[in-house]
Amino acid sequence: MKLDFSRGAWNTDEMTYAYTYRFPGTPEFLQADDCVENRHTDDNTYGCDWENISMLSRRTYTAGARIAVRCAFFDLGAPLITIAKQMHNENGVQKYGEYLEVVLYKNGINVWRMWMDEPKTVTWKKMLGVEFPVSEGDVHTLAVETTADGLKIEADEHRMFWRCTDLYETFHLGIDACEGLNRFYSLEITEPHS
Repeated sequence: MKLDFSRGAWNTDEMTYAYTYRFPGTPEFLQADDCVENRHTDDNTYGCDWENISMLSRRTYTAGARIAVRCAFFDLGAPLITIAKQMHNENGVQKYGEYLEVVLYKNGINVWRMWMDEPKTVTWKKMLGVEFPVSEGDVHTLAVETTADGLKIEADEHRMFWRCTDLYETFHLGIDACEGLNRFYSLEITEPHS
């Protein structure tokens, strides 16, 4: 699957808006000429001054799938790749609570694991942090290849691996705009050839 987020070049046939149980809102991306971006908000609904917006693949994938995005961020922005165990339809809104985040930000890469408790409360733990400077406002490539024993992560020329022997058997792949202004230009999901 390939998506070009330019105006008029994409639709939600293969991706759907989906929202973490961490936040109550259901915002959608703003469309710019060559990308989509999140918007500024004055109500701090998401714990910051920018809306948190996610899109996930409608279909599920297994280990071996790879997702790559071209993205940019400004100030505290943190564009990220989401790997969600499952989606739950709640009154026509797709929600998720068990997931991984591979986050690009000005100081490098973080990997976070989220768990959802019975009352739909999400808790989290930082699993990996690799520090290197990442330029604000420039377009970067962030990619994750899922494997049977972890995640192969690429951030431009940087390569790293996070060992995870209990990756979800199947999962949705997607993007999330978090904590500041984020722009997504393209997304590609591939699977290994059999």
